[in-house]
Order: sequence, then structure tokens, then C-alpha cells
Amino acid sequence: MTNLWQFFTNTDEEAQQADVVQAKAFSLTKVVGVLAPVITAAGTWAVNQLELVSFSPGQVAAIIIAVIAFWAVITAADVMARGMATSAEKTANGRLHMVTFKHPVASRLENGTRDEKVTVVAFADADPPQFLVVHDPDKRATWEMSDKVELGVN
Repeated sequence: MTNLWQFFTNTDEEAQQADVVQAKAFSLTKVVGVLAPVITAAGTWAVNQLELVSFSPGQVAAIIIAVIAFWAVITAADVMARGMATSAEKTANGRLHMVTFKHPVASRLENGTRDEKVTVVAFADADPPQFLVVHDPDKRATWEMSDKVELGVN
């Protein structure tokens, strides 16, 4: 059973199984969807209280278009923001759990058709696991998939 807070923060079981947006972010789309009838009812009541005001058909159409446009902007911003949060979380997650080696390990990187001598200086438990390698000729550092690196080989 999902409670209301889990529903609005996308932490319920259904959201955990979703493949697209996995970041635990507050869902503005759900909040606006719940509040829309309340705001509509309040707006209707306010207009009924103003008996002297009458809107032309063009003004009514403009108000309806503005409300739909507002809803579309909120929904698009919410989906894009949660998607970016998921992307950032997936990109950074493994690198936050990193182990550096006290003594760098001479290794070999399988780089296409040729092998390259590298030095492994750290390991990250990303999915899939990665090694931080320093390339011997130019001393540049890159993250490489663990299946491409053979440790302890000269």
C-alpha cells in the first residue's frame, strides 16, 4: 500500500520499477493534477461572486488556452527535471563509491585490436564496474570498464 508522501515523491513500489525516471524527486505533475480541481472550483466560485463581470467568448477561450499552456509547461518541466535528476544520479552514483589504491597497479587495457600499458589508480563500483586508469604514454586518466582491464600485467 502506497502512502500519499511516497506517491508524490515517486518513491512508491511502482515508481521504483519504472525504467525512465528513477530519481527520488517531487512530482509537480501529480501535485498540479490534484490541485487543479480545487483551483478550478475556487476560480468558479470567485467568478460567480463577481456578478458584474462578464467575459466575451474570446476572453473565455484565451483563459482556457492559458490554463492548458500553464499545465503543459509545468508538466514538461517536471518530466525533464526528473529525467535530468535520474541521469545525474546514474552518472555520479558509481563514482561516489570509489576505492583508490595506495600503490598503483601496472595493468593492460584491451583497446580494440591492440593492448595498451596502463596504471590503475582507483576502482568504482558503478554498473558495470570501472577502473580509473592512467595511460602510460601521455599520462591522461580515463574511466574504463573492468572487463577491458587486466590487472597486474606488464
